[in-house]
Amino acid sequence: MTNISNLTKCSIDSLKIRIPLYLLDSYDKTIVRHTTQIITDTGEIEKEFKKSCKPYWFPHFKLEANIFKVNSVDCLILLVNSKQLGSLYFEGITLITIKSIYQLAIDSKIFSCSFNTFMKGQVTDADFKKDFKLPFDEYKEMINGMSIMTRTSSHRGNGKRVHKGKNNYGIEFNTRTGATLSSPFTKVYYKQKELETNSFDFSEHYLNGIDFKNVIRVETTVKDKQHFKNLIKDLKDTSLRTILSLTNKQKNVIMSDAFNRHLSPRKRSTIYNKEGLTPRDLFDLETLNILITENKYSFEDAIKRLLSTQKNRQASYRLRKHLTKLYNDFINQVNYTAKGENINSILTQIGWN
Repeated sequence: MTNISNLTKCSIDSLKIRIPLYLLDSYDKTIVRHTTQIITDTGEIEKEFKKSCKPYWFPHFKLEANIFKVNSVDCLILLVNSKQLGSLYFEGITLITIKSIYQLAIDSKIFSCSFNTFMKGQVTDADFKKDFKLPFDEYKEMINGMSIMTRTSSHRGNGKRVHKGKNNYGIEFNTRTGATLSSPFTKVYYKQKELETNSFDFSEHYLNGIDFKNVIRVETTVKDKQHFKNLIKDLKDTSLRTILSLTNKQKNVIMSDAFNRHLSPRKRSTIYNKEGLTPRDLFDLETLNILITENKYSFEDAIKRLLSTQKNRQASYRLRKHLTKLYNDFINQVNYTAKGENINSILTQIGWN
Protein backbone atom coordinates (compact mmCIF):
# COMPACT_ATOMS: atom_id res chain seq x y z
CA MET A 1 0.00 0.00 0.00
CA THR A 2 1.20 3.50 -0.85
CA ASN A 3 1.16 6.10 1.92
CA ILE A 4 -0.46 9.51 1.41
CA SER A 5 2.47 11.81 0.68
CA ASN A 6 1.10 15.09 2.00
CA LEU A 7 -0.50 14.06 5.32
CA THR A 8 -0.69 17.05 7.73
CA LYS A 9 -0.05 19.53 4.88
CA CYS A 10 -2.70 22.13 4.02
CA SER A 11 -3.93 22.09 0.43
CA ILE A 12 -7.01 23.07 -1.58
CA ASP A 13 -9.73 20.46 -2.03
CA SER A 14 -12.13 22.47 -4.20
CA LEU A 15 -12.85 25.95 -5.51
CA LYS A 16 -14.81 27.91 -8.09
CA ILE A 17 -13.03 29.68 -10.93
CA ARG A 18 -14.77 32.70 -12.46
CA ILE A 19 -13.71 33.86 -15.96
CA PRO A 20 -15.42 36.71 -17.87
CA LEU A 21 -16.84 35.43 -21.15
CA TYR A 22 -15.07 38.16 -23.13
CA LEU A 23 -11.71 36.57 -22.20
CA LEU A 24 -12.70 33.18 -23.61
CA ASP A 25 -12.09 32.17 -27.22
CA SER A 26 -15.28 30.09 -27.08
CA TYR A 27 -17.53 28.26 -24.62
CA ASP A 28 -20.26 25.63 -24.59
CA LYS A 29 -23.46 27.48 -25.58
CA THR A 30 -25.60 24.67 -24.14
CA ILE A 31 -24.70 25.69 -20.59
CA VAL A 32 -27.96 26.91 -19.08
CA ARG A 33 -27.68 30.60 -18.44
CA HIS A 34 -29.01 31.85 -15.15
CA THR A 35 -30.31 35.40 -15.61
CA THR A 36 -30.03 36.48 -11.98
CA GLN A 37 -27.30 39.02 -11.37
CA ILE A 38 -24.97 37.92 -8.57
CA ILE A 39 -23.12 40.30 -6.27
CA THR A 40 -20.07 38.28 -5.23
CA ASP A 41 -19.61 39.79 -1.77
CA THR A 42 -22.92 38.30 -0.63
CA GLY A 43 -21.70 34.72 -1.09
CA GLU A 44 -24.89 33.77 -2.92
CA ILE A 45 -23.07 32.07 -5.81
CA GLU A 46 -22.99 28.81 -3.84
CA LYS A 47 -26.77 28.65 -3.66
CA GLU A 48 -27.47 29.91 -7.17
CA PHE A 49 -24.78 27.79 -8.82
CA LYS A 50 -26.42 24.50 -7.86
CA LYS A 51 -29.79 25.50 -9.30
CA SER A 52 -28.86 25.29 -12.95
CA CYS A 53 -25.25 24.18 -13.41
CA LYS A 54 -24.40 21.81 -16.25
CA PRO A 55 -22.58 18.59 -15.30
CA TYR A 56 -19.92 17.02 -17.52
CA TRP A 57 -19.60 13.36 -16.57
CA PHE A 58 -16.44 11.28 -16.41
CA PRO A 59 -15.84 7.83 -14.86
CA HIS A 60 -16.77 8.29 -11.17
CA PHE A 61 -16.55 12.10 -11.05
CA LYS A 62 -17.84 15.21 -12.85
CA LEU A 63 -17.04 18.80 -13.78
CA GLU A 64 -19.76 21.44 -13.35
CA ALA A 65 -20.11 24.78 -15.06
CA ASN A 66 -22.56 27.66 -15.23
CA ILE A 67 -22.84 31.19 -16.55
CA PHE A 68 -23.83 34.17 -14.41
CA LYS A 69 -23.86 37.92 -14.70
CA VAL A 70 -21.50 38.70 -11.83
CA ASN A 71 -21.26 42.36 -10.89
CA SER A 72 -22.77 43.18 -14.33
CA VAL A 73 -20.20 41.05 -16.24
CA ASP A 74 -21.15 37.77 -17.93
CA CYS A 75 -18.90 35.07 -16.49
CA LEU A 76 -18.34 31.35 -16.79
CA ILE A 77 -17.95 29.66 -13.41
CA LEU A 78 -16.26 26.28 -13.19
CA LEU A 79 -16.43 24.08 -10.09
CA VAL A 80 -13.07 22.38 -9.60
CA ASN A 81 -12.43 19.64 -7.01
CA SER A 82 -9.79 17.06 -6.17
CA LYS A 83 -11.76 14.11 -7.53
CA GLN A 84 -11.04 15.47 -10.99
CA LEU A 85 -7.39 14.56 -10.27
CA GLY A 86 -8.17 10.83 -10.03
CA SER A 87 -5.29 8.99 -8.33
CA LEU A 88 -3.76 12.33 -7.28
CA TYR A 89 -6.86 13.07 -5.21
CA PHE A 90 -5.04 13.51 -1.89
CA GLU A 91 -2.53 15.92 -3.44
CA GLY A 92 -5.25 18.54 -3.76
CA ILE A 93 -5.36 21.37 -6.28
CA THR A 94 -1.90 22.86 -6.78
CA LEU A 95 0.03 24.80 -9.40
CA ILE A 96 1.06 21.43 -10.83
CA THR A 97 -2.17 19.43 -10.63
CA ILE A 98 -4.39 22.26 -11.94
CA LYS A 99 -2.91 21.69 -15.42
CA SER A 100 -4.67 18.34 -15.79
CA ILE A 101 -8.02 19.86 -14.79
CA TYR A 102 -7.54 22.67 -17.29
CA GLN A 103 -6.85 20.11 -20.01
CA LEU A 104 -9.91 18.10 -18.96
CA ALA A 105 -12.12 21.18 -19.39
CA ILE A 106 -10.55 22.06 -22.73
CA ASP A 107 -10.91 18.50 -24.08
CA SER A 108 -14.55 18.49 -22.95
CA LYS A 109 -15.10 21.74 -24.90
CA ILE A 110 -16.56 23.49 -21.84
CA PHE A 111 -14.56 26.53 -22.92
CA SER A 112 -11.46 27.45 -24.87
CA CYS A 113 -8.75 29.86 -23.73
CA SER A 114 -5.03 29.90 -23.05
CA PHE A 115 -3.71 28.42 -19.81
CA ASN A 116 -2.50 31.89 -18.85
CA THR A 117 -6.04 33.28 -19.21
CA PHE A 118 -7.39 30.35 -17.19
CA MET A 119 -4.95 31.10 -14.37
CA LYS A 120 -6.19 34.71 -14.27
CA GLY A 121 -9.68 33.50 -13.34
CA GLN A 122 -10.96 34.69 -9.97
CA VAL A 123 -11.33 32.22 -7.09
CA THR A 124 -14.31 31.93 -4.75
CA ASP A 125 -15.59 29.24 -2.37
CA ALA A 126 -12.18 27.65 -1.80
CA ASP A 127 -12.08 24.65 0.55
CA PHE A 128 -8.76 24.25 2.37
CA LYS A 129 -8.10 20.85 3.94
CA LYS A 130 -5.63 18.89 6.05
CA ASP A 131 -5.55 15.11 6.38
CA PHE A 132 -4.30 13.18 9.39
CA LYS A 133 -4.24 9.59 10.58
CA LEU A 134 -6.07 8.85 13.82
CA PRO A 135 -7.69 5.63 15.11
CA PHE A 136 -11.46 5.92 15.29
CA ASP A 137 -11.70 5.65 19.10
CA GLU A 138 -9.31 8.56 19.53
CA TYR A 139 -11.10 10.48 16.77
CA LYS A 140 -14.41 10.21 18.66
CA GLU A 141 -12.71 11.64 21.75
CA MET A 142 -11.37 14.54 19.67
CA ILE A 143 -14.83 15.33 18.25
CA ASN A 144 -16.26 15.25 21.77
CA GLY A 145 -13.60 17.72 22.92
CA MET A 146 -14.39 20.09 20.05
CA SER A 147 -18.09 19.83 20.85
CA ILE A 148 -17.43 20.75 24.47
CA MET A 149 -15.29 23.71 23.48
CA THR A 150 -17.54 25.21 20.79
CA ARG A 151 -18.12 28.92 21.35
CA THR A 152 -21.71 29.96 21.96
CA SER A 153 -23.51 32.12 19.41
CA SER A 154 -26.86 33.87 19.37
CA HIS A 155 -26.98 33.69 15.56
CA ARG A 156 -28.90 30.85 14.00
CA GLY A 157 -26.68 28.37 12.15
CA ASN A 158 -23.42 29.61 13.66
CA GLY A 159 -23.15 26.85 16.22
CA LYS A 160 -22.05 23.25 15.95
CA ARG A 161 -23.71 20.21 14.40
CA VAL A 162 -22.31 16.92 15.65
CA HIS A 163 -22.93 13.89 13.43
CA LYS A 164 -22.72 10.42 14.93
CA GLY A 165 -24.08 8.30 12.11
CA LYS A 166 -22.60 5.03 10.94
CA ASN A 167 -21.17 6.61 7.80
CA ASN A 168 -20.94 10.22 8.93
CA TYR A 169 -19.18 10.87 12.23
CA GLY A 170 -17.85 14.37 12.75
CA ILE A 171 -18.63 17.99 13.52
CA GLU A 172 -19.59 21.04 11.42
CA PHE A 173 -19.63 24.74 12.26
CA ASN A 174 -22.03 27.06 10.44
CA THR A 175 -23.29 26.25 6.92
CA ARG A 176 -21.88 26.92 3.46
CA THR A 177 -24.58 29.43 2.56
CA GLY A 178 -24.66 31.06 6.01
CA ALA A 179 -20.90 31.46 6.41
CA THR A 180 -19.44 34.88 7.27
CA LEU A 181 -15.97 36.30 7.90
CA SER A 182 -16.40 35.83 11.62
CA SER A 183 -18.04 32.40 11.30
CA PRO A 184 -16.63 30.45 8.32
CA PHE A 185 -17.99 27.07 7.29
CA THR A 186 -15.66 24.51 8.91
CA LYS A 187 -15.91 20.76 9.42
CA VAL A 188 -14.10 17.66 10.63
CA TYR A 189 -14.99 14.21 9.31
CA TYR A 190 -13.65 10.68 9.04
CA LYS A 191 -12.33 10.54 5.49
CA GLN A 192 -11.96 6.76 5.46
CA LYS A 193 -15.68 6.28 6.08
CA GLU A 194 -16.64 8.87 3.45
CA LEU A 195 -14.47 7.20 0.80
CA GLU A 196 -15.80 3.74 1.67
CA THR A 197 -19.46 4.82 1.47
CA ASN A 198 -20.41 7.99 -0.41
CA SER A 199 -17.34 7.81 -2.68
CA PHE A 200 -16.92 4.04 -2.91
CA ASP A 201 -16.86 3.81 -6.73
CA PHE A 202 -14.37 6.66 -6.98
CA SER A 203 -12.01 5.23 -4.36
CA GLU A 204 -12.21 1.72 -5.82
CA HIS A 205 -11.31 3.05 -9.27
CA TYR A 206 -8.66 5.65 -8.43
CA LEU A 207 -7.39 5.04 -4.89
CA ASN A 208 -6.86 1.29 -4.97
CA GLY A 209 -3.44 0.72 -3.41
CA ILE A 210 -3.42 4.01 -1.46
CA ASP A 211 -3.52 3.57 2.32
CA PHE A 212 -6.31 5.84 3.58
CA LYS A 213 -7.18 3.72 6.63
CA ASN A 214 -7.90 5.90 9.71
CA VAL A 215 -7.55 9.10 7.68
CA ILE A 216 -9.49 12.06 9.03
CA ARG A 217 -9.98 15.43 7.35
CA VAL A 218 -10.34 18.97 8.70
CA GLU A 219 -11.66 21.53 6.22
CA THR A 220 -12.68 25.18 6.05
CA THR A 221 -14.07 27.42 3.30
CA VAL A 222 -12.88 30.86 2.23
CA LYS A 223 -15.85 32.46 0.47
CA ASP A 224 -14.60 35.40 -1.58
CA LYS A 225 -12.06 38.18 -2.09
CA GLN A 226 -13.04 40.03 1.07
CA HIS A 227 -12.65 36.85 3.12
CA PHE A 228 -9.22 36.10 1.60
CA LYS A 229 -7.94 39.63 2.21
CA ASN A 230 -9.22 39.58 5.76
CA LEU A 231 -7.04 36.52 6.41
CA ILE A 232 -3.98 37.38 4.30
CA LYS A 233 -3.29 41.09 4.61
CA ASP A 234 -0.72 41.46 1.80
CA LEU A 235 -2.66 39.42 -0.78
CA LYS A 236 -2.47 41.27 -4.11
CA ASP A 237 -5.44 39.57 -5.78
CA THR A 238 -7.54 36.39 -5.78
CA SER A 239 -6.60 35.02 -9.18
CA LEU A 240 -6.21 31.26 -9.51
CA ARG A 241 -2.45 31.67 -9.90
CA THR A 242 -2.17 33.75 -6.73
CA ILE A 243 -4.34 31.47 -4.58
CA LEU A 244 -2.49 28.34 -5.74
CA SER A 245 0.79 30.13 -4.92
CA LEU A 246 -0.08 30.70 -1.25
CA THR A 247 2.72 29.62 1.07
CA ASN A 248 2.32 26.86 3.66
CA LYS A 249 2.39 29.56 6.34
CA GLN A 250 -0.47 31.48 4.70
CA LYS A 251 -2.57 28.33 4.26
CA ASN A 252 -1.97 27.38 7.89
CA VAL A 253 -3.21 30.84 8.94
CA ILE A 254 -6.47 30.18 7.07
CA MET A 255 -6.98 26.85 8.86
CA SER A 256 -6.01 28.16 12.29
CA ASP A 257 -8.23 31.25 12.04
CA ALA A 258 -11.29 29.13 11.25
CA PHE A 259 -10.95 26.76 14.19
CA ASN A 260 -10.11 29.50 16.68
CA ARG A 261 -13.23 31.43 15.62
CA HIS A 262 -15.43 28.45 16.44
CA LEU A 263 -13.65 26.94 19.45
CA SER A 264 -12.83 28.41 22.83
CA PRO A 265 -9.13 28.41 23.79
CA ARG A 266 -7.74 24.99 24.72
CA LYS A 267 -5.88 26.64 27.58
CA ARG A 268 -7.18 29.32 29.92
CA SER A 269 -5.07 31.28 32.34
CA THR A 270 -7.88 31.69 34.87
CA ILE A 271 -10.51 29.24 36.05
CA TYR A 272 -12.32 30.56 39.06
CA ASN A 273 -12.48 28.52 42.24
CA LYS A 274 -16.03 27.37 42.98
CA GLU A 275 -15.26 27.52 46.69
CA GLY A 276 -15.33 31.30 46.45
CA LEU A 277 -18.88 31.42 45.08
CA THR A 278 -21.82 32.58 47.18
CA PRO A 279 -24.81 30.28 47.77
CA ARG A 280 -26.74 32.35 45.19
CA ASP A 281 -23.90 31.93 42.67
CA LEU A 282 -23.91 28.16 43.18
CA PHE A 283 -27.71 28.05 42.79
CA ASP A 284 -27.58 30.05 39.53
CA LEU A 285 -24.71 27.92 38.22
CA GLU A 286 -26.55 24.68 38.94
CA THR A 287 -29.72 26.05 37.30
CA LEU A 288 -27.78 26.93 34.16
CA ASN A 289 -26.05 23.56 34.16
CA ILE A 290 -29.36 21.67 34.38
CA LEU A 291 -30.95 23.71 31.59
CA ILE A 292 -27.96 23.34 29.25
CA THR A 293 -26.55 19.87 29.92
CA GLU A 294 -29.68 17.97 30.96
CA ASN A 295 -32.54 19.80 29.22
CA LYS A 296 -30.41 20.56 26.09
CA TYR A 297 -31.12 24.30 26.08
CA SER A 298 -28.72 26.52 24.13
CA PHE A 299 -27.02 29.15 26.29
CA GLU A 300 -29.14 31.92 24.76
CA ASP A 301 -32.39 30.00 25.34
CA ALA A 302 -31.40 29.28 28.93
CA ILE A 303 -30.64 32.96 29.52
CA LYS A 304 -33.98 34.02 28.01
CA ARG A 305 -35.82 31.54 30.23
CA LEU A 306 -34.16 32.85 33.39
CA LEU A 307 -34.44 36.52 32.41
CA SER A 308 -38.18 36.12 31.88
CA THR A 309 -38.49 36.34 35.69
CA GLN A 310 -37.18 39.93 35.67
CA LYS A 311 -39.44 42.91 35.06
CA ASN A 312 -36.85 45.60 35.75
CA ARG A 313 -34.59 46.40 32.78
CA GLN A 314 -31.52 47.18 34.90
CA ALA A 315 -31.98 44.04 36.99
CA SER A 316 -32.30 42.01 33.79
CA TYR A 317 -29.04 43.48 32.47
CA ARG A 318 -27.17 42.67 35.71
CA LEU A 319 -28.52 39.12 35.78
CA ARG A 320 -27.51 38.49 32.16
CA LYS A 321 -23.98 39.73 32.87
CA HIS A 322 -23.79 37.58 36.02
CA LEU A 323 -25.08 34.41 34.31
CA THR A 324 -22.82 34.91 31.30
CA LYS A 325 -19.78 35.11 33.55
CA LEU A 326 -20.79 31.94 35.40
CA TYR A 327 -21.35 30.14 32.10
CA ASN A 328 -18.01 31.19 30.64
CA ASP A 329 -16.04 30.33 33.77
CA PHE A 330 -17.58 26.99 34.70
CA ILE A 331 -19.58 25.47 31.84
CA ASN A 332 -18.27 26.68 28.49
CA GLN A 333 -14.64 27.76 28.55
CA VAL A 334 -13.14 24.97 30.58
CA ASN A 335 -9.69 23.60 29.91
CA TYR A 336 -9.69 20.82 27.36
CA THR A 337 -6.80 18.40 27.65
CA ALA A 338 -6.84 15.55 25.16
CA LYS A 339 -6.09 12.12 26.53
CA GLY A 340 -3.64 11.07 23.83
CA GLU A 341 -0.52 12.58 22.28
CA ASN A 342 -1.89 11.86 18.78
CA ILE A 343 -4.91 14.08 19.38
CA ASN A 344 -2.88 16.88 20.93
CA SER A 345 -0.50 16.79 17.97
CA ILE A 346 -3.37 17.15 15.48
CA LEU A 347 -5.01 19.97 17.44
CA THR A 348 -1.70 21.81 17.43
CA GLN A 349 -1.19 21.25 13.69
CA ILE A 350 -4.61 22.69 12.81
CA GLY A 351 -3.64 25.74 14.83
CA TRP A 352 -6.20 25.50 17.65
CA ASN A 353 -4.65 27.64 20.38
